[in-house]
Amino acid sequence: MHRYIVPVLLVAAAVSGCSGGSGISTASILGNAPTPPAGQAGAATPVAAVVIPSTPTDRAFQVGTVSARAAKCGYNFDANKLKAAYLANEMGRGTPSDQLATVEKIYSVAYGGVTKASAEDPNYCSDRKTQQIKADLTRLLAGDFEPPAKTAVAKKQGDGFFGDFFNGDDVEESGPKFGSDDWWAKQDDKSGG
Repeated sequence: MHRYIVPVLLVAAAVSGCSGGSGISTASILGNAPTPPAGQAGAATPVAAVVIPSTPTDRAFQVGTVSARAAKCGYNFDANKLKAAYLANEMGRGTPSDQLATVEKIYSVAYGGVTKASAEDPNYCSDRKTQQIKADLTRLLAGDFEPPAKTAVAKKQGDGFFGDFFNGDDVEESGPKFGSDDWWAKQDDKSGG
């Protein structure tokens, strides 16, 4: 008889942990629990998206790659004039002179890397890519040197038994949703399509 008491007590202890205030308990399963008020337990907490400000490195890389892509696809613009306008913009933002030299190197590396990589791809200027290049180049020529906004979504901090054990980092980069049309288009672009 005593050997049945220990398992029963363990089950009772485990089941009692289910009623920790989340609105779900053994009583709610059996049908005799009060319904939690609207907007409280069980309601999803809204998650705010945070726009991550760009850095001089981000801007230099973006201007260099777009310039190289546009030159490869035959757009008529002066890449040196665009580079000079970008560097003047960085100076106007208050970027220190020692960092301007680094920014110029990043621009040159990005420009050279894309030029070299695109030279080997005869199908580089696909319709989809040229549409994106045209939009990016138009924005740069208008003086908007900001790369596409990066957003981060803050994860809700867990307050259950396991807390944040399975969450990992506090910030997660967002991008095209897996399996969406944009995701597949990006995969197609990566494969040279």
